[in-house]
Amino acid sequence: MQRSELTDTAGTLPSNSEFGDGWKLLVASFIGVAIGLTAMPFYTYGVFATPLQDEFGWSRAAVQLPLLFQTIGALALLPLVGWSTDKYGARPVALISLIAYFLAFSSFSLLTDNVYQYYATAFLLGACGAGTMPITWTKAIIGAFNRNRGIALGLALMGTGLTGFIAPAAANWFIEDHGWRSAYLMLTGASAIIGLPMVYFLFHEKRGTSDTGAEILTGVSLGTAIANYRFWLIAVAFFVISFGIGGSIPNLFPLFTGEGFTPTAAAGILSLIGLSVICGRIATGFLLDRFWAPAIAAGLMALPAISCVLLVISPGELRTAYIATVLIGFAAGAEFDIIAYLASRYFGSRNYSKIYSALYVSFAVGAAAAPAVFGAVYDDTGSYDRIFAISAGLFLFGSLLLLFLGKYPSFTAVTEDGETAPAASHHVSG
Repeated sequence: MQRSELTDTAGTLPSNSEFGDGWKLLVASFIGVAIGLTAMPFYTYGVFATPLQDEFGWSRAAVQLPLLFQTIGALALLPLVGWSTDKYGARPVALISLIAYFLAFSSFSLLTDNVYQYYATAFLLGACGAGTMPITWTKAIIGAFNRNRGIALGLALMGTGLTGFIAPAAANWFIEDHGWRSAYLMLTGASAIIGLPMVYFLFHEKRGTSDTGAEILTGVSLGTAIANYRFWLIAVAFFVISFGIGGSIPNLFPLFTGEGFTPTAAAGILSLIGLSVICGRIATGFLLDRFWAPAIAAGLMALPAISCVLLVISPGELRTAYIATVLIGFAAGAEFDIIAYLASRYFGSRNYSKIYSALYVSFAVGAAAAPAVFGAVYDDTGSYDRIFAISAGLFLFGSLLLLFLGKYPSFTAVTEDGETAPAASHHVSG
């Protein structure tokens, strides 16, 4: 591949003091991502798994299954979220969803030994929190940043890294000192008190307009995107990649404690995910603004394959635990940024929320199904070795697919009432 094919053409686009105008939006998006559905529940499911197993006697697979029901609930509302975000803007969608999400999250404190109540609560959490997922925050970022879009997405989505760093240890501390029921209430209360006011006062979208006042929109329709081979390459690639990442992270805590680490030590190791997510976000954003995104994505998404091999060879070794966790976290820090960036560059911003929602379905299904599959393999074999070996192959396969996306198409800018289509679509030669 020649250097001219690797360099991102977005680097030649003009910059209009994007960070000076958009820093409040970045702060609000960072906080919204940190307290939202894709961060807080995901990084704490594994910590709550052991006390729930101990109290109710559920299997490893059963206690990991709620992420699937949470995703089903989110996907049920995602089309409405995408349509509402494109039509009314991200701010009202995010604020309404945050309030409903906090109420649903706190209701985990009311769980009984009926496992179906656990699943129903997770479904409710997903439905209520659909508007707190990256679709809303990235929609606003895409509208405010062009030349610096990659790093802006990285900074905003870095909120998941903060949660990954703080939430496991905080949840474990709350559980040990106050019990798991109080821990759910404390996590929810702290997130709401800190996050809601900041999102309310700082999260205001900036929409580009023409001289006549009509909103400037570029890009293809959802139908055109789905008919394009690039859509399916991205969807399949991130389905298999998200399976590996989504299955690994919630199962690392029980894996490490099963290998002899104390809960406190295991939570400390998991906190490295948060730090590596932050590093992954920044590095990914920096690279996406300067080079051809699929090449960067392929390299980053292949890293967890190394983690999978290490966790098969010596999962009880402290050094192995650190290295494997950091590499998984670094890749987790890149995935949302890359999906959002690829969606905006290959399909435009006109129907970004709808197209991102459609792509997110494949990502979410892979990530949601994986924890229970990992748990089921453990229940069946007494080890995670088999599923980590499979995941290593999936990471490599998904990374390879991204290299076939080709060059970015260019779009003709039109106003809200006009039609728009790619002006040109170039493919990268082998």
